[in-house]
Amino acid sequence: MSLPPHWSGTWQTPDGGLRAYTPTVEEITSAAPALAAFYNDAYNRAMMSNTVAMSPGEVVEHFQSVRAAAGLPFLLERDGELFGDADFRHVEGGTAEFAILIGRRPDQGKGLGTRFALLLHALAFGALDLGRVFVSIIPANLPSQRLFAKLGYQPDRSPAARAFAEDESDITLSLGRDAFASLYASATREIAWEPRQR
Repeated sequence: MSLPPHWSGTWQTPDGGLRAYTPTVEEITSAAPALAAFYNDAYNRAMMSNTVAMSPGEVVEHFQSVRAAAGLPFLLERDGELFGDADFRHVEGGTAEFAILIGRRPDQGKGLGTRFALLLHALAFGALDLGRVFVSIIPANLPSQRLFAKLGYQPDRSPAARAFAEDESDITLSLGRDAFASLYASATREIAWEPRQR
């Protein structure tokens, strides 16, 4: 499968201008030290089930591996400042797996992750033409469970969903295009996505 094109999406919210974009190698290399700090934070590592620290070089390799496996990684900025990252993995057959991280603890739990996720799902169910998106979450990650519930995700134990679970105890959820559209038709009209010129 050919990879989706590179994209940049923006959404002007009351809390600032949000941007999500697929980075160039130079952009991810520049952002890698900050992302490594996000990933290596003890709380974030626990919520992501990470057992080893990542160096900036390994962060760059991670982004490249996501793209190599039919994925689409993003950097997340508010008013030009890096706040985290996200990705759609295994983008094929009208489905994908989604993951997102707001990196700094003081910025978490304030709705920012939900807004960035909404921005990204507007692309997924719009230009990428996906029909369903899946997530897999460890039971202890209550903030992510709340985030995805706000987006409209529902529990899903189908074989397609469970294929993304790394452990039998993981919680799997999914969201379909029609459900997302019915919930967020107004918000998505404020969001603009366009292919990036490389």
